Amino acid sequence: MLPEYFAGRIGEVMKIQSALNQTRHGNTQHILLTGERGIGKTSLAIYARYIAQTPNPVLKSDFKYATAYYTVERDQSLVDVCRGLTSKLLSSVEQGLAKACLEKLKHLKLHFSINVPGIAEIKVDPDKSVEVKARLYADFEKAIEEAWDHIKGEYNGILLIVDELHNLKTFEGAGSFFKVVSEAWAVDGYRNAMLAAIGLPNVPADISKDDPSAPRIFSYVELKRMTTQECLDILHKCIAQSGKRIDENAARKIATLSGGFPYFLHQLGYDAFDKDRDDIITEEDVHIGLRSSLVQFERMFFGEIYKSIEGKQKQKIVDALAVAYANPKTALELGKALRIQNVHQYLKPLEKDGIVDRVKSRYRLSSELLSVYVQARTSANADKSPFETVTKYPGDTMDLEPSPDPDAPQASGPVHPNDREESDDE
Repeated sequence: MLPEYFAGRIGEVMKIQSALNQTRHGNTQHILLTGERGIGKTSLAIYARYIAQTPNPVLKSDFKYATAYYTVERDQSLVDVCRGLTSKLLSSVEQGLAKACLEKLKHLKLHFSINVPGIAEIKVDPDKSVEVKARLYADFEKAIEEAWDHIKGEYNGILLIVDELHNLKTFEGAGSFFKVVSEAWAVDGYRNAMLAAIGLPNVPADISKDDPSAPRIFSYVELKRMTTQECLDILHKCIAQSGKRIDENAARKIATLSGGFPYFLHQLGYDAFDKDRDDIITEEDVHIGLRSSLVQFERMFFGEIYKSIEGKQKQKIVDALAVAYANPKTALELGKALRIQNVHQYLKPLEKDGIVDRVKSRYRLSSELLSVYVQARTSANADKSPFETVTKYPGDTMDLEPSPDPDAPQASGPVHPNDREESDDE
């Protein structure tokens, strides 16, 4: 795919290509790619892997990287990351090279296992688990160096991609891991190996808490939401060769509803296209397709988000903000309307989790689409709704002081200073 098809992402694509070029010539440049959920981080990372693997005459690149792409699952550790990256790297190269490398690695007595299907497996002595943390950095550093020594005749670099880094059980040791490993490669002369770490916007801060100097090893690529015009450009490029056309109001409706998130834009466009019957996509087609889109979004994103707050104080806040997307609320307004004292103890984690956005001194849900979904889910007839059933808070307690959220610390002492009336320009 040509980089211009990543509308609103051309600068980011070129930055990644530049990092690959620097590393390919021995001037290592690691990448830290961050952004909100659904913003296109994984798509861009997969594209980076694609252009790294094969010389591309269109991009005028001569990359031939050996690559590993590892997605961190919830509550995994750095041991899992080391195991996954090394196993996937050796699985991606020619079997003879992988086998030779594994034979050498067996003698290193690593503190993480390696499994290359169809070739061999290196297991770890469970009695040595206590030593893992102390030896992990050096073991991983040496494993990648050995891999490079065996494959450098066939490849001009190594790209190690760690996706969903925010899923780590703990970031204790994560910052020093990246720093120590990258510095060791540089000192030992292994400057053709680069790391690409991918995660939510909080990842740089979490890495920094472990080691304040660790983020400096990375070049930052931060994905922002696309503008309305960038969304419209994508829609018109997609529809150009389809034999259909799209009404401008319909295109703008899809672009606005997507909130600048590529995945939402693609799904809304697909379902509107699918529902159209006269080769002209109209606002009516968009509205008909929206229900199918919302069901898909529930499976992919919104369902998990809503389950995490269901039956709690946070659900009342989210439900209230869902019907007020165009009219964001202050914390004081929410607290009074919902009879929640110190509402900030709930708003702050909702904001951190990307469910709520703060606009100046007011709050709304992170996207209009999420607002539409919450309204559709909570108002639908349970027997006929395609959405999962809602665990609603007891209706007869709405006029009483709600019970505390078990996930949040209990408020005590004076009212939070931000619970005073807030002005729009505060």
